[in-house]
Amino acid sequence: MAAAGRRPLPCGGVLLLVCLCLLVGPIGSALVPNLPTPPASGGPDNGGQFRFATVSWIKVQHDPPIIRFTVEAAFRRGFTALNFQGSGADGLLVVGDRFKPNGLESVMFDFGDGHILTPMEFTTTAWSSSEDWVQGHTTFDHTYAALTNVNPFTYTARFRGCCRMSTLDVNADTSWNLQTDMNVRDDWSSPRVTTLPVVTVVQKARPADPEPSFYLPASENFSPFQPEAPFGMRGAVERGWAVLPSIGSAPAAIGKTVAPANVPNLYVSAADGLVTFSAGPVFDGPTGTAMCSAGQGGACMGTPPPGNGASVARLQPGLYNAVLRMHRGNSSAPVEFMVRLVAEDPAVGSHVPRLSAADEAVFYPHFSYSRHVGYVGFPVPTFQVRATTTVQAVNLGFTVGRLPMGAHLTTVQGGSGRMGYACFNGTGTCFESPSTSCNGSSTPGCTCDAANNGAACTGPGDTSTCTKGGTCRGCWEVDMCPVSEARVDFSWTPVAGQEGNHAVCFDAVALRPASLCPSPSAVGCSPMVSEMRCVVFDIRRDPPPHIWTSFAADLDPYAHTMRAYLGRPLAFTVYANDTNCQDMPLITMGAMPPGAELHEQMENSTMVMATERSISGMETTTGRTCRTSSRRYVWTIPLSYGGYSGRHCFFATDACGHDADCSGGLDTAEVCVDFNVAKCRYAVNLEQSVVEVAGLFGTDWIQLWNMNDAKSPDYVLFANQVLNIGHMYSVTSGDSMSNIARRFGTTQKSISFLNYELGELHSTNLTLGQDICIIANSCFGEVQSVWDSNPRGDQALDRWYAGVQSAYEALRKAKQEHLDALRQEEAEAGGAMPGQGAVG
Repeated sequence: MAAAGRRPLPCGGVLLLVCLCLLVGPIGSALVPNLPTPPASGGPDNGGQFRFATVSWIKVQHDPPIIRFTVEAAFRRGFTALNFQGSGADGLLVVGDRFKPNGLESVMFDFGDGHILTPMEFTTTAWSSSEDWVQGHTTFDHTYAALTNVNPFTYTARFRGCCRMSTLDVNADTSWNLQTDMNVRDDWSSPRVTTLPVVTVVQKARPADPEPSFYLPASENFSPFQPEAPFGMRGAVERGWAVLPSIGSAPAAIGKTVAPANVPNLYVSAADGLVTFSAGPVFDGPTGTAMCSAGQGGACMGTPPPGNGASVARLQPGLYNAVLRMHRGNSSAPVEFMVRLVAEDPAVGSHVPRLSAADEAVFYPHFSYSRHVGYVGFPVPTFQVRATTTVQAVNLGFTVGRLPMGAHLTTVQGGSGRMGYACFNGTGTCFESPSTSCNGSSTPGCTCDAANNGAACTGPGDTSTCTKGGTCRGCWEVDMCPVSEARVDFSWTPVAGQEGNHAVCFDAVALRPASLCPSPSAVGCSPMVSEMRCVVFDIRRDPPPHIWTSFAADLDPYAHTMRAYLGRPLAFTVYANDTNCQDMPLITMGAMPPGAELHEQMENSTMVMATERSISGMETTTGRTCRTSSRRYVWTIPLSYGGYSGRHCFFATDACGHDADCSGGLDTAEVCVDFNVAKCRYAVNLEQSVVEVAGLFGTDWIQLWNMNDAKSPDYVLFANQVLNIGHMYSVTSGDSMSNIARRFGTTQKSISFLNYELGELHSTNLTLGQDICIIANSCFGEVQSVWDSNPRGDQALDRWYAGVQSAYEALRKAKQEHLDALRQEEAEAGGAMPGQGAVG
């Protein structure tokens, strides 16, 4: 067996294999003697080499419509035609080789508008020597008629040729005809179907067992040329699966008269692509050993899925073809592949390998944000595929379908046991097996010192029948021994142009080295293949980061005024994260006001949850552990910024990807907040007094105490208490900075300091209705008001002002007399300060 881009290994000619070096005896001793084995690969060189194909398309131009077709097809690798020769060590095709398939009829593509493409050249993308197939793909464009009222806009294109494999149990050596429907006006693409060329199913053992089934992954195939291309699985468009009734023709040139058709045992679930192969049971009862035969009715009939009609005739193990179609909207994608039906005797145990993963939810039809969503430029979530087998003395490995460009599989791991020999449980025959810690004292079984394949062993301790120098020693309980296992890891960093859905399919292959095969019919001497399982990824453009702040919550947590205050630092946190959890956004800020600081960036892990909808409509909510970045912003507001109003923006810039081409691109998101600093208001810091606050603004404690509801000027103010530090004045007609200052007994410098738009912006311009903050001084302000030019007739205002002026004159005189008395006392005391004695 081989996989994409690999050459055969020397261990049995199988790619990605691990030599487990175990041995099971011939089929007569291990399985029911007349259990059929799969047919051998190959066939006559008469054109019967076709195994698999699928067709998909996207629209690259709307009018006239240009359609880009992709055909993926597999053929018999051992086909001896000259154009199937390649650069492999065996002279056959390997990854990268180009070939033009031919056959009894020309292999061609019919565009449905009277034009055809032939011959067709394919590029090899995967191959398997053990299953004898080579897979290639080809892509080409075709221009259809312009979209007018007289031209058609629906077409049916066909990929066709002859002939199918000669070893098929049904439809051998018939022509194939895969058709894809197109609405080139309304649709931009078809779906895309992915599968391995040959899918193995194990026939159910008993009538009550479920019929074998497997999923065919279908993925969206969105055109990157479509405006607002909706990359991702949306599940909103009507879609469904169907078994095709017409699948080709019977070539009369080789005596074929019956048109090919899908076997009636084939069913597919329209919703999710679950394919059921209702072949019927191996045995006719729950405990009996009587085997069902072809055409046998009753319990040996195949059981269709519920709602699919009556039972169908049993199928013998063998090789069958299946032709299905997946439609989405008005367009469709066909697929043809082969089904290998195998049978097992449950009394002996499974000989077909099993495929699994550490997380079973990685396999289709499961689809979730945490497992299957990837972003351009960043590695997709990695996963590991495991293969196990209970059969001994085989090489165990994997077949892998077409890999996305840049995807990587590790070298197969596991299966490195030391050689030893043991009696097979209950048979009395020596078989090869790894020497493990379960070699102990349990029975039955015996361990031989040297190779003695197939020799009889009468029991533990027997020394006479282990020939070739071997002696039986110790005991072995076969059922307790570890299952042989191989593992391979998948990794991939998608790049620009790989947006959309990608499916990767695997199966496990076990094959015994020829040196350990007593006959071709022995178990393991022809490939034993597991069921197929696939993983679907949705690759998206790297999204911009998300950025937000705690500004609203932290701005004024005490009164919730949505204003900042002088005296209280404006502090809040800026956060950023990304739906792409491998991104780590960098937080920056534009121009910062004086006194502002953006602290160092911190990183914390948070769980980001997302709900994704698969193409089958199943919704799954999962989470990823993502990094959330944060930076603390602190602004110690200058005292001259009362009334400041400005918008400040913060930015989060993500990484452009882990690849050399920076495929993800640099994306930036921003969030802006509006700073509004209150005028004439001050938020008290810890343990400040009225006197201290008054000194900050060039006033006295009496003024400040008088403007606020304070019980005593001597009390320490509590933190974050908001004080009025002045009065708001609304500018009226004729006002100027100088006359306002003169009128209120203050200075232009004080007014500028208290109002950001005047002081920090160095302006003396005032506008009608403008609110400005003033700390008035009643001792030096003008006594008259604007109304004094029009006094009342009874001269009441004049008398009132005269009284006020007299009072101020008396106050000034009293202050002067008090100062004169102080000076006199100082002179008499010889220069000593009041309350001190003169120095003698």
